[in-house]
Amino acid sequence: MRTRGIGTRVDHMSPWPFFAVVLFSKVIGHAALKAKLIGNIREGRVAHAQLLIGPRGCGGLPIALAYAQYLLCQEPDEADSCGKCPSCLQMGKLEHPDVHLIFPVFFSEKVKVCEPFTAQWRQAVLQNPYMDVEQWRDQLESENKQLRMGVDIAQEIQRKLSLRSFLGGYKVMMIWLPELMDAAAANKLLKVLEEPAPNTVFLLVSVDPEQLLATILSRAQQVKVPALRPADLADALRDRFPELAGDEAMAIALRSEGDLLEAVDMANNSEEELFVFFRDWLRACYRREVGLVLEFGEAFQKMGRERQKSLLRYGLYMIRQCSLQWQNVPELVRVLGQEHEFVLNFSKLLNDSNAEGIRRELEAAHYHVERNANPKILFTDLSYRLTGLLRMTATA
Repeated sequence: MRTRGIGTRVDHMSPWPFFAVVLFSKVIGHAALKAKLIGNIREGRVAHAQLLIGPRGCGGLPIALAYAQYLLCQEPDEADSCGKCPSCLQMGKLEHPDVHLIFPVFFSEKVKVCEPFTAQWRQAVLQNPYMDVEQWRDQLESENKQLRMGVDIAQEIQRKLSLRSFLGGYKVMMIWLPELMDAAAANKLLKVLEEPAPNTVFLLVSVDPEQLLATILSRAQQVKVPALRPADLADALRDRFPELAGDEAMAIALRSEGDLLEAVDMANNSEEELFVFFRDWLRACYRREVGLVLEFGEAFQKMGRERQKSLLRYGLYMIRQCSLQWQNVPELVRVLGQEHEFVLNFSKLLNDSNAEGIRRELEAAHYHVERNANPKILFTDLSYRLTGLLRMTATA
């Protein structure tokens, strides 16, 4: 049973054991995309470099892993890999000798390649194949050091590709978050992509392709992985959290906007408490209740960074709903109950002068929380800025 309360986190066992996730049938949603990828393999149309592009929590990495497993499976059928052959069993542990894993790391004087971190990355993905870069950073306990891939990792890629295929078939080079490569590494990767070895497949998984070299984008077949559909995400939440009522699972799926990680965080914590905190904090800002605003700052500081980020993302979602209501498109508003009542009332405070400013301030606060800004000072400053923006309505 979940314990309600701001900042409360309950550790649920993962409902998606990794062996199940590398089967296409167990990857959440994306039915049409999975069918297309399987069809390409069965028809012999395997591009040597494929770039899977999708937002946080959409499942780009699980899809890439399921694709690699199907490509290497010894007895695949029309719908999925068999999950039982030696190749599939090795993939289930991320230990297939012909699948090479590349990912961002933090550098030290002695270590600038992936190999020393491979066991740790395997463990992290086995626990949560939908993880993002922040969760990987936490796994490394890197104390907010910059995660990146440099020229040494590019040379590591070249070295691994020089090895013969262990099983005599395809070799797969899996590169997670290639946008974190520096310029020297990206240019070395480009040379490899321009002259690929036979039976070598690059699977690049990106959440921010705009940071990639245009020449890399042009060399890879781009595969768009959209955010999860609300119905698919709601079903996944019900599987993981049986205590969720049907309407509550769908409400979380809508609020998370297709981000599984955000949805799980919401389900692990009381969304009612998040809503009450956000609503009452904005009321205090609008009424210029300085003492109460400072109390909210104290509470914000105690939440912990991930919960602070969740609150700000939740706030951004609610402000978007309010903006839709203010712009007279209520049919696009996706909130229920108390949240809908809040949207109806708060949207009356928005105008051409403050709507965009409120969104920018919340986004900036989220950015600074990610970079370990002092939470109390940050939140207090944000509160004062929102107070000024909200009061614009009274004089507009």
